[in-house]
Amino acid sequence: MRAILLASAAVLATIATPAAARNGAWYVGGDFGGMIVEDIDFDIGTLDNAVKVRPDDLGFDGSLFVGYDLGTFRLEAEVAYKTADLDRFSTEIFLPSSEGLHPPGTHDARGSTSALSFMINGLLDFGDDDGVSGFVGGGVGVARVDYNNVRASVNNGVFLDDSDTRFAWQIVAGLRQAVSTNVDVTLRYRFFDVGGVDLRGFDSDDHFRGRFQSHSLLGGITYNFGAPPPPPPPPPPPGG
Repeated sequence: MRAILLASAAVLATIATPAAARNGAWYVGGDFGGMIVEDIDFDIGTLDNAVKVRPDDLGFDGSLFVGYDLGTFRLEAEVAYKTADLDRFSTEIFLPSSEGLHPPGTHDARGSTSALSFMINGLLDFGDDDGVSGFVGGGVGVARVDYNNVRASVNNGVFLDDSDTRFAWQIVAGLRQAVSTNVDVTLRYRFFDVGGVDLRGFDSDDHFRGRFQSHSLLGGITYNFGAPPPPPPPPPPPGG
């Protein structure tokens, strides 16, 4: 699945015919789809990669956005939420939990991870604005990364249940198809990254330090409010 998402992003970024339309227009929209969260390696104390957490193969990502079209360039404010259940984890140390210790080794995992982000995006448009067009760009902002009730099973104690807010950045690429004067449908790929995540384990002296990275493939819809109408032509001169 990861290879499919990365290949899709490469294809989406190959469109190269510039277009300029919908200039000076506001738009709103949203998208939703599948997401893969990369495995997370946590450093604990002086131990690098002491714990590795593997999310499920498929999570979910959704966003709402409002933007302004400057022609071939767009500015966009976006709020997005990503979530995935956890599949397994491996540890090289004994992990304190609310009900004893998790021994070293690989264990099935329960719990989930999520990221709530607020981003500002810049996008370049390519192609036919009245038909199929493409876009590429990126964004920066902040994200709250959460690990919720992480444990080996329902019968084991929680060893990680905390969140942290950090700087986030992303790369996006996509296609959009105009279906009416004001409505577009979109297909978007998103790579999302939050570094420096610092979480407290069950034992407050333990800090889990890592990063959150994800790949998403999203379908969506955009409503364009339309550029203001051009001013009326001047009246003909008298006697013309």
